[in-house]
Amino acid sequence: MHAPASQLRDVAFAPADHGYRSDIDGLRGIAVVSVVGFHAFPKVFHSGFIGVDIFFVISGFLITSIILKGHSESRFSFLTFYARRIRRIFPALILVLVACLLAGALLLWPDDYGRLGKHTAAGSGFVSNLVLWQEANYFDVASDTKILLHLWSLGIEEQFYLAWPALIWIAWRLRLNMFALFAAILVASLIYCIRTTPSNPMAAFYSPAARFWELAAGSVLAQLNFSNPRAARLIENTVATAVSSALFFKRGKIDREETYRNFLSVIAMVVIFSSIFMVIGLDQFPGWWALLPVAGSYLAILAGPNAWLNRLLLSSPALVWIGLISYPLYLWHWPPLVFARHYYGSQPTPALVRVALIVFAVCLAWLTYRYVERPIRFGTHRRWAAPALGFAMVCIGLLGALTAANDGFPERIAEDKRAYAAYFSGATALMQAEVKDFSQNQCNFYAWDSPIPTLAPRRAIDPSCYTKHGSRSLLIIGDSNAADLYYGLNEVLPKDISVLLIYSSNCRVGPVLEADISTSNCAAANNFALNYIKADPPDVLLMSSNRSFDIDYVRKFASMVKSYGVKHVLTLGQRPHWRASLHKIVLGRYWASTPRYIPGLLDENLMSLTEVFQSQMRPEEPFEFVDEVKPFCNADGCLAYLGESRRDGLITADSVHLRPFASVWLAQQQLAPLVLKALER
Repeated sequence: MHAPASQLRDVAFAPADHGYRSDIDGLRGIAVVSVVGFHAFPKVFHSGFIGVDIFFVISGFLITSIILKGHSESRFSFLTFYARRIRRIFPALILVLVACLLAGALLLWPDDYGRLGKHTAAGSGFVSNLVLWQEANYFDVASDTKILLHLWSLGIEEQFYLAWPALIWIAWRLRLNMFALFAAILVASLIYCIRTTPSNPMAAFYSPAARFWELAAGSVLAQLNFSNPRAARLIENTVATAVSSALFFKRGKIDREETYRNFLSVIAMVVIFSSIFMVIGLDQFPGWWALLPVAGSYLAILAGPNAWLNRLLLSSPALVWIGLISYPLYLWHWPPLVFARHYYGSQPTPALVRVALIVFAVCLAWLTYRYVERPIRFGTHRRWAAPALGFAMVCIGLLGALTAANDGFPERIAEDKRAYAAYFSGATALMQAEVKDFSQNQCNFYAWDSPIPTLAPRRAIDPSCYTKHGSRSLLIIGDSNAADLYYGLNEVLPKDISVLLIYSSNCRVGPVLEADISTSNCAAANNFALNYIKADPPDVLLMSSNRSFDIDYVRKFASMVKSYGVKHVLTLGQRPHWRASLHKIVLGRYWASTPRYIPGLLDENLMSLTEVFQSQMRPEEPFEFVDEVKPFCNADGCLAYLGESRRDGLITADSVHLRPFASVWLAQQQLAPLVLKALER
């Protein structure tokens, strides 16, 4: 919004209209530093991922400014627009995709390399966000093992670039009110984002429908810059007067414009930096939280290049330099960190290594900007650059698809390792049968069979999961770490004991809010279990979760179900949770000789949850605590395999879930005797 030049001279001019703005490059610098910082040091840059939202606002502002200026001068061309976009985006991206494919061929196991091929194809087609969205369910691999995960944001931007020029072209021809159009898109997308985040955070995170409002926010500002409507001038002039009056009480001439712009600049930086260091869980984002970085970015651009912090901070040489290389730096920084994650596998990447990798990424980004990006964008051969880059991108996409179709070319590794890795790949009929046995998905409220990942629950689970057939009964509740206990207990316990299962993936036992039952699989599972227990209480209730329970709620819950008729409540602690898939630990560290007990490679954060829970326990509790580490671990480490085969006897095919025979072993060693003892009391 802008007042007349005589009153508010320093408007937030769009570069397309009034030249280069170094402060916007500085804002880019803050955005990329926050993202890189979050990925390398998440405990410091708690919410640094909001840098992507800053990029979205900047992109919406700049692209819309360029398009509006082209139309106003009757020289806008779709061909020219997309040729420029190709010269801007493709060179660095092609370089990164090729480098990742080459490095992956040397460093990755076949399943990981096949996944990289799939993501390379998606990245070259600018649909990474859609592919990652489709993958993003409980059964997906860890996000920090996906080398091209960060290309999701590029997919959002390119989808915006495809739709936005056509939309503006139509609106321009029809003489529609651009501000009203952009504002309507902003509001509709924001509402969808806010409504979707609680029930389906992955859709809100990856869907363009939930993200276009952030780019539209920049577009609204570009339109206000372009049209300079009277209403906007009046509003801005009123705000400037109010701000000046509130900040300065003494008499004398006050430069309202300068005060107003400086005020906007300060508020913008406070909001942006608060967003970066505020602890926001990714499962709560974007939703309402995304308004913070978007509003901060909007205000920073609106403040104009001569506002105090825009001039001193955002236009500082260091931030501007980082902003200039921000695009190649964004592309380069994540893959080295993930390759290091694969290399170290079962242990955290050392801090010094992460620092070195970021320095390496900065060097690559500068070299890419200086010797690849700038010559192609501004060199003498720009006419043929766009078609050549387009052809190269298609070839890379095809190479990625070929890599995925060939399962990551397993011929790259030695035959014995290849066979071992293939056994645990999940593609074999044996592994699929094992997964079916330990997952017991017929009892799972998580929508594991949904074509689109969602947290909304399945309508019902199979009645066999909770139908008693004997005089005594055991009910297992919790998450998938409860489900994989079912197989062993059902095999080992006497057949007159009904072994029942009600669970939902990634959901611990917790309080139920009525409003969440229809939208949350966790709430649905907990509500169903509680109602079932109240109506037909089992003799013994067993709770297990991959995350620690809230001990206050466990006390309340245990007392409550006992009042319904449950005789005994068993609460399990954490079982050994490896830092990586156990078979990859064997392949990477213990291939020459695999000890039966492997020391020191557990996920310390998860394992510490049991210690915290136990430290909060009182002498008398309404539940019995079961230490699930004891059967697996001793002074030598934690059990890796049973029997004589490190393949057939490996405890888990992933990092934590028990294979069926291991579930039987645990039932025999620990759980079945505890259940029988409880039933005899």
